[in-house]
Amino acid sequence: MTLRSFAAGALCVLAWLPAAAQTSACSALARLRLPQVSIDLAVPIAKGEKLSVWRGGSPMPMPDAFCRVRGVATPVPGSRIGFEVWLPEPARWNGKFMQAGNGGTAGSIPLGSLMDGVRRGYAAAATDGGHEWGDGLDYGWAWQQPTRVVDFGWRAVQQTSLVARKVMRAHYRRAPAKSYFVGCSNGGRDAMVAAQRFPQDWDGIVAGAPALDWLGLMIGGALLQRDLAQPGAGLSATKLPALQAAALAACSEGKRFVERPAQCRFDPGVLRCTGAETDQCLTDAQLVTVRKVYEGVTDASGARIPGQSMGGEALPGNWDFLLLRQASDPLSGSRAAPGTPPPTSISESFFRHLVREDGAFQLADLRDADVLSARQRWSRDLDATDPDLRAFRARGGKLLHYHGWTDGAIPPQMSIDYQQRVAARVGAEAGKGLDDFYRLFLVPGMNHCGGGAGPWQVDWVEVLERWVEKGEAPASLSAQHPETRATQTLRPHGAP
Repeated sequence: MTLRSFAAGALCVLAWLPAAAQTSACSALARLRLPQVSIDLAVPIAKGEKLSVWRGGSPMPMPDAFCRVRGVATPVPGSRIGFEVWLPEPARWNGKFMQAGNGGTAGSIPLGSLMDGVRRGYAAAATDGGHEWGDGLDYGWAWQQPTRVVDFGWRAVQQTSLVARKVMRAHYRRAPAKSYFVGCSNGGRDAMVAAQRFPQDWDGIVAGAPALDWLGLMIGGALLQRDLAQPGAGLSATKLPALQAAALAACSEGKRFVERPAQCRFDPGVLRCTGAETDQCLTDAQLVTVRKVYEGVTDASGARIPGQSMGGEALPGNWDFLLLRQASDPLSGSRAAPGTPPPTSISESFFRHLVREDGAFQLADLRDADVLSARQRWSRDLDATDPDLRAFRARGGKLLHYHGWTDGAIPPQMSIDYQQRVAARVGAEAGKGLDDFYRLFLVPGMNHCGGGAGPWQVDWVEVLERWVEKGEAPASLSAQHPETRATQTLRPHGAP
């Protein structure tokens, strides 16, 4: 063997050793022993290797190499909380932890959110919410399973955080320097759960369009869908374009979206039919329904459930999907072909499986007693409405809260109401406002968690990082539309 060939061989061995060591370290996590936790997978994933990260989606190439850890936590009898932790290679790890929330009624682990975390250099974790279920709008998994409901409500968030930190310490031999929670919709509710119930665990939280008043959403949706089913009160999706056009004409100031929804005073009565009914007008019964959607409802407990804002009525994924139950995709702007089965009514499924426990229940059967029973049984475990964020503020945490003004799934007024309650509970007590730790941004023209006619793209994680790590509080943000490249400036709600 020549000296040159020996040197070349030695370099090959040296290059192989780190990769082999990382593979070995990753695989070793399968043997990690944690109380009430079983790890069933610990494998290295190469950069470019393809995984299916979206429910029903095609495999995608991974942006970087990482160690994929999957397992189940069983903290109490009857509990089975699925989780995954993705660990970037030590040289790529930014030293921080990000936990992602889930959407809908969960039922699978949101791997796409983990992919985004790894792309940013984070060790990332997420959970299936304590159950496996194919329909993310259905509660069949909760039928006579109160333990699963508690897992979904808050325990899966807690347990995944605890397990992920132990896995990180075992793999990297140190704890993360910073910990963030990021989620939208039900994931935004998860984020609020983190701030309210486990404030000491998090340095920063992004809560997008949070479904924090979970019972209010289930009850409000049930009441509206029940009314829509009444003879003559139903609203066809073919009428939505005329309704949206009238709202924009009244409030958009010539734009494709309403820039100042809080100042909009649109009266849908301008569309009242004066002759034969067409898609361009509303009957008196339909006007009653539409006004109720805008104004909100009061349930049997006396709780006021806010209504929808104006200007996004006809956009895919808004009224068509959530009120009229027509399949559509808010991000792609597409609607399903005629004859496609309607999406599950999450409100009907809630009352069927968690309240009545009657497989034949339909919203036409909904009674005041059902509403009162729902709030009594499930508010404590499913709602994330506690305004007492003193502990989160005291530990130096930062809460970045955002909501689209044309969100047809969760009324933006719910976010405004929550911020006001926090100000009354926390800000008034401290004798000052909330700007030092909590800011709410309302995005004109943005639908549920994304999409819409207005500029809506913001890197909320980057904004949070600058706030937490550099002390750069977000006084204003620039949002961009991904297609038109139009921009708009966002300022915190309530700022002068």
